[in-house]
Amino acid sequence: MKHLTSYKIFESRFVEFREVISTIKDICQEFEDNNCECKIFPQDDIKLNIVSLKSRGHLYHMLQPFYLEIDIDRRIIAQDKKRTGFGPFPEWFIETCRRIEDYMSSEGFETKPAVRYGTDWENFETIDELSEVIGLIYKIKLEFISNEIPKEI
Repeated sequence: MKHLTSYKIFESRFVEFREVISTIKDICQEFEDNNCECKIFPQDDIKLNIVSLKSRGHLYHMLQPFYLEIDIDRRIIAQDKKRTGFGPFPEWFIETCRRIEDYMSSEGFETKPAVRYGTDWENFETIDELSEVIGLIYKIKLEFISNEIPKEI
């Protein structure tokens, strides 16, 4: 009976976690409306279940990154005055990233942004730092790191 109860708890947490992903997708509609394709990783249910358990403090040693990747349509970023590259992101883009960050914070996750220039990624600590980025940007990654303390199972 104890195992059945544990299974029900894990199952309900997975359902809750799927709701978190659904909400992220809803917020991402702003990006999609501006031709910036979004993908949440991992994409399959088994790996998402592992992320769900890990985010609740279980499976501490499992390495399963959980992040949102946004392909940038460079038309959304204004050219800088010297035409040497691209200026900063538009305000709506940064505000949407902040909404995701605020939501994920309420769900127990810290958000770490990163920018991909060509083949190299540059990591940042905050969305505010992301708002100052300029250059030829291909992708944005928002990685979600659980704030839960690991538990023994």
